[in-house]
Amino acid sequence: MEITERIRLLLSEMNRGVYEKETEINLSLLVALAGESVLLLGPPGVAKSMVARRLKSAFTDARAFEYLMSRFSTPDEIFGPVSISRLKESDKYERAIDGYLPTSDVVFLDEIWKAGPAIQNTLLTVINEKLFRNGDKELRLPLKLLVAASNELPAQGEGLEALWDRFLIRILCTCVKQEESFYKMLLDDSADHPETTACEWQISDREYAEWQAEIRRVTLPLDVLSCITAIRRGLTSVEMQDSDLHRNVYVSDRRWKNIVKLLKTSAFVHGRTEVSLTDLLPVYHCLWSEPDESLAIRDIVIRALFVPHT
Repeated sequence: MEITERIRLLLSEMNRGVYEKETEINLSLLVALAGESVLLLGPPGVAKSMVARRLKSAFTDARAFEYLMSRFSTPDEIFGPVSISRLKESDKYERAIDGYLPTSDVVFLDEIWKAGPAIQNTLLTVINEKLFRNGDKELRLPLKLLVAASNELPAQGEGLEALWDRFLIRILCTCVKQEESFYKMLLDDSADHPETTACEWQISDREYAEWQAEIRRVTLPLDVLSCITAIRRGLTSVEMQDSDLHRNVYVSDRRWKNIVKLLKTSAFVHGRTEVSLTDLLPVYHCLWSEPDESLAIRDIVIRALFVPHT
């Protein structure tokens, strides 16, 4: 079966019983295949945790870890408690990590900005390099996707900029808007526990590793690079809605590098060996820092895509 059809069938299964959360689930799977992380920003009760649970069903025998952060959360609750037996027997400070984040394929951390500095600093390495230092050993994590959620932006001046930058895609989540979908959601009793259903088109660890290698071989043509340049220029003067003000939106070099990885992944799941301009369409989810920038940045991306045709 071709990769495009395989992904289409997998997404169809994952979106069953979901109402107006297709964007979140589809983009989260794309991010997972790219080996990156996603942030869901929205009020309570808009099914942010359900998105993470659906992503677990995308992978064969996937182990999941889910935790609601608070300002009292400790590293033991996320990365595992210190092993008393190892401390007694070998005088080594190691964590018992089984069942915690370091052994999980899909991780969901709710209210991410409430975590303390000790947790956040460790997450920087976990997200970016998929590494975790346990005692004197550096472990390569099986992590495929980390989904973080919050109903607020990170506070300014608290050193959260580096962690905020680690989330390649940021999605604004809202309640169900269409009345027809809203009524279907109210009447659908089967949607209470949909994540327990086994998915026929799950991705195995072997396939995931093979796909990662193929994604790295996807190429970027000159017209895509030119479009990226046009988008970068547009970000230096983002017009704010209902205002005469313009804002210079900063995007780090590391972020652009990861965006290219996302573009290659998009080309791969569409059965291509070369990135096309259409792969750039969802990139505006990667570029905004404040929610009020998202619409203007989307317009910048669309204009850059259609410049050759106008």
